[in-house]
Amino acid sequence: MEIFWRLFLAHLLADFTFQTDYINRAKRSAVSGMLLHVFTHAVFSYILVRDYLGQVWFNLFSLQVSGWFALLALMTVHFGVDELRVYLIKKLKYPDSTFSFLADQFAHAYAIFMFTPFSFSGADFIPEKWVFLLSCLVIVTHFATVFFYFLEKDFLEASFPGFDQKYFMIFERAVIWAFFMMPGNWWIALLALWLVQFFYVKRKRIMDVSSLNFYGSIVFSCIFGLISRFVYYGF
Repeated sequence: MEIFWRLFLAHLLADFTFQTDYINRAKRSAVSGMLLHVFTHAVFSYILVRDYLGQVWFNLFSLQVSGWFALLALMTVHFGVDELRVYLIKKLKYPDSTFSFLADQFAHAYAIFMFTPFSFSGADFIPEKWVFLLSCLVIVTHFATVFFYFLEKDFLEASFPGFDQKYFMIFERAVIWAFFMMPGNWWIALLALWLVQFFYVKRKRIMDVSSLNFYGSIVFSCIFGLISRFVYYGF
């Protein structure tokens, strides 16, 4: 179970936090760029699961599949999924939309599920706290940036946010999420005050953010903040 969550975190880090604009453009224009993208996934995956690679991850009929082979297979599938998406968009003119983005992410998560030992029973399903919390932070910050971009693109015909707006919203979502990790109950008052200043920034148009991004970011951050708080503190 730990292997799945660690590889899921590795995917989030490589696909969002550390996927630079250069890598994103390169993987869409040449196979070498895609190989570079997959290599970054392999590096983060190795770092996070290196202690498990010598173990048998699952049995395929009578064949025992080790972590090394499973990781190689997972990187191969990742390459194929991303290449298919690029082909559909560039050659078949399939819309690069919210649906294609979410379908791509689902395919990667499902591949991780298929190639790693996974159990739904009891405590085995609960991830390591630091892995889960870091995953939630990446989802709230960098994943959300791309997700809301596609929503704005599909419904508002907006372009990718500029540097200032991108990192301003990442900062706001991260702070909202972080309030949920504070002990006790006094953090609720601090969160309320922070949301007041967030509404002030929007009202004064200090940073021009769409209502979809603004309210979506608040809801998104609060949902994952509550989940993170539950995992860290329990009931």
